[in-house]
Amino acid sequence: MRLLAATGGAAGDFAAEVLAGRRQAYELLAHRPVLDEFVQEARGWWQIIDALPAEDRQRLAADAWSSLERQVDELATLDVDDAVADLEELAALRQAPAPPERRPRDDDEDDDWSDRSYMEPL
Repeated sequence: MRLLAATGGAAGDFAAEVLAGRRQAYELLAHRPVLDEFVQEARGWWQIIDALPAEDRQRLAADAWSSLERQVDELATLDVDDAVADLEELAALRQAPAPPERRPRDDDEDDDWSDRSYMEPL
């Protein structure tokens, strides 16, 4: 739940509610915003899978169970504290304002010297 809470979105908000003791984990898929988010993401994956050639879809289906087991094993050995710290860092970067865009410089720098601040780096 800590890892899910750190991801944000409707599911992350719900997980934060579970961690705070205001919701129960079994309510997750019955919570409408989480369900809507899940359906939207599933629809996107469905479109990607449908766009694959039939041979690739068959290979993915054949490997699905072993892939799921591998992912569960990775989650079981995941250092949650490190993963949460990484997600929080990414979230902070996403919320930080974007640096101002620099306008492209002309070949002839002398022509536009009056347009620039004297503090602007060359």
